[in-house]
Amino acid sequence: MMVRVNYLGVVGALGLGALGLGQAAAAEDPAGYWATEKNESQIHITHCGDKLCGNIFWMKEPTDAKGSMRLDKENEDEAKRKRTLLGLQLISMKPEDDYWKGTVYNPQNGKTYDATLKILSHSQVELKGCVAYILCGGQKWTREEAKTTNTADSGVAKPSAAHPDATHPAATPASHKAPAAGAPTTAE
Repeated sequence: MMVRVNYLGVVGALGLGALGLGQAAAAEDPAGYWATEKNESQIHITHCGDKLCGNIFWMKEPTDAKGSMRLDKENEDEAKRKRTLLGLQLISMKPEDDYWKGTVYNPQNGKTYDATLKILSHSQVELKGCVAYILCGGQKWTREEAKTTNTADSGVAKPSAAHPDATHPAATPASHKAPAAGAPTTAE
């Protein structure tokens, strides 16, 4: 019996979640900008080597009640608690069969979960995160154009520093940039 638990509550509050996607759907590429289920954030998924990486590109509420940038304050690693959420890498996945498999980081509770991302259509993916592949939660995200305000590129906040540990592999700073005008892409 599979018990569904929404371990992505904080991510849900930010509009983030867990994911799964596949290589068999080569005609569809998950690279691009994705609105989370409640449209509270936008995740920019890029190819980083042989993996997919996903960073918080836009947030509906990038600052707290005091006007300070929201931080990764729930991270289990105290040294990482001063990283801004805007620009933070959440997803690291590799292709497997007809989906992507790897990890998703939930900044709401500071934990990393086993995750999958599956392409449902050109305009929708499903992200699922699980603890021990038993207790799972997930969201469906919708493809959209890159937002232009309150983004990791807008100057509102600088993207978080690269994550040197295996739990949060680094994405290159270019992974936060929108494709150049006229550049071929299946993501938009």
